[in-house]
Amino acid sequence: MRPKTNYTLSGDFNIAYQVIGNGPVDIIYIPGWVSNIDMMWAEPRLAAFLTRLTLFARLILFDKRGTGLSDRTDAYSTMEERMDDIKAVMDATQSKKAFLFSHSEGGSVSLLFSLHYPERSLGVIGFGIFAKRRYSDDYPWAPTDEEREVSNRLIEENWAHGDLDELRTLVPSLAHDQGFMDWLASYLRAGASPKAALILHKQCTHIDVTGILGDIEVPTLLLFRKGDIEIRVEEGRYIADRMPHARLVEFDGRDHLFWTGDTYPILAEIAEFVTGERPERSDLQEKASQPPKSGADLETVMVENFLYNLKVEEFARLCGRSLSAFKRDFQGTFGTTPSRWIKAKRLEYAKGLLLETGLNINQICYDSGFINTSHFVKSFKEQYGLPPHQYRAKHLQS
Repeated sequence: MRPKTNYTLSGDFNIAYQVIGNGPVDIIYIPGWVSNIDMMWAEPRLAAFLTRLTLFARLILFDKRGTGLSDRTDAYSTMEERMDDIKAVMDATQSKKAFLFSHSEGGSVSLLFSLHYPERSLGVIGFGIFAKRRYSDDYPWAPTDEEREVSNRLIEENWAHGDLDELRTLVPSLAHDQGFMDWLASYLRAGASPKAALILHKQCTHIDVTGILGDIEVPTLLLFRKGDIEIRVEEGRYIADRMPHARLVEFDGRDHLFWTGDTYPILAEIAEFVTGERPERSDLQEKASQPPKSGADLETVMVENFLYNLKVEEFARLCGRSLSAFKRDFQGTFGTTPSRWIKAKRLEYAKGLLLETGLNINQICYDSGFINTSHFVKSFKEQYGLPPHQYRAKHLQS
């Protein structure tokens, strides 16, 4: 379930954050290139992964300055400013010490933070992170300047419509799932404007924490998939070899996204690192999906959760009912089937977004709980007589 979004100030910047769970220790997630903490919850795999972290920790999410729901900026943000954002969110959530769970580009600032603020760092967990992003003879896995320029041009030319073929290399296991790829492109657009995405991409070239690795004293868990071509496993080995308290775990698979593919080994390593105990696969699956007590108010649960891409069986569990009891009670409450009611509610929500926001059609599609743009457009036209863009134009003119 999507948690409440809050804001705190880091200097003059409003930083958006969320808090989920009430576990005995804190994990603060340091995202990669761009993020949007609201849209994270629209992708079932990512939402499930984050929810499972709350089985053993309190989870803190935030969008760094220049991305997502936080204030945007036209200038490079320094690593010092990035660390200030982390401190501001920790202060706002009354987190005295936390594990820093970082992904990709978020790894460098996590390592720096743990060096400069060891008193606030329980440890670093890095999935597919890197030490630098510019080629050199002693670090040959980073892109060359020529390769970086090609990527910069692709962002400039293709960001608006999301036709970025290289996104498929981030997640080979879902490369042919067009619904997921559409969500991923929409998520990135929601995380940054074309200009902001380009600024952040160019900024990566200046990241280099190779010189401080040997000075970091906090325990560090490095997680890498051996077939990842975005951030090579050799980069994990490079970091681990130079850090006195680091442990590297290599997994089979090619996905650069930690929440796709087989996520149990990743979650189990994180849980063991944080708690000292390794959960069984069934523990992570069953506990995360335990239903509330029987008799949960069906109408309240549905109104609060209809935007989430859940199966009817999962809505039944949320309501604390068997599938047959859920369908019976649903008919008695709403006078229709769950599928028809959910579709109508999502279309009604999408209509509001069309008239009250400047979001594009793709983003409205995913924000409204649909996972396929063409299906959304067809359903909207059937419900309201016009496709979404024509409906918006007609009603905004009147």
